[in-house]
Amino acid sequence: MSWIAYYAPGSGLGHLNRGLAVCLALRDLGHDARLITNSRFAERLAGLARCPIVGVPPELAEAYVLEARPDVLVMDTFPYGLRGERPQAPAMVHLARRLQQPLPASGFDAVIQAEPLPPDHEALLGPSIRLPGPIRLPPGRIPAPLPSELDRDGLHLVVHSGPSTEVTQLTNLAPDPRAIINLTYYPACNILHRAAHVYSGAGYNIMAEMLGRPNHTAIPFPRHYDDQFARSLGFFTELADGTPLAASTIASFLP
Repeated sequence: MSWIAYYAPGSGLGHLNRGLAVCLALRDLGHDARLITNSRFAERLAGLARCPIVGVPPELAEAYVLEARPDVLVMDTFPYGLRGERPQAPAMVHLARRLQQPLPASGFDAVIQAEPLPPDHEALLGPSIRLPGPIRLPPGRIPAPLPSELDRDGLHLVVHSGPSTEVTQLTNLAPDPRAIINLTYYPACNILHRAAHVYSGAGYNIMAEMLGRPNHTAIPFPRHYDDQFARSLGFFTELADGTPLAASTIASFLP
């Protein structure tokens, strides 16, 4: 049976959210799609999402892909891995997003822009597919039960998994910080529609979830790779969902 491997290296949660959105869309199309990552959240999310998530250290990624033999390999964000690993498959797709230092990509069958990229980054990628809107995880797709304190409307939420100093900075933006709930629930998309206001960084996923909603205050925070400052100045202008096009483009390379 043909299958697709989605490689999302990194220890955090954000890249897994985007990867899950794409893999679940691929599975809806009838394809076997699996997420490969070294994130510490892999095991927990695999149970919640009912989607195969394989925990593999970066130094073993090439060997894993060689043995697993996917028909299509998607490289999320880093075209040659986070640490220079270069797993290979018969068909290769790169999913690019904003970086502090744009990386060139060659040898790919397709390059998909997960968000609008600056001209210098586009030039390094060559011909690429621009999505009509961001990749988003549909609310309710992962039916995690709501704790009682979140099962109400009018919430004031800090949606941020960064350092406590950043959480405090976001909390202090509220007129009454005592009304703020620091959201640790996953996935946040299940609860955001009930929020009176959301305070966050300018990471890809929360900017995608809150696109077009006026009740959102975002502060770009410095990151080693992610360019939150550029994203906060210019993201998608349309509310369209880019997930279906991303999934269908990837699936088009299956034998």
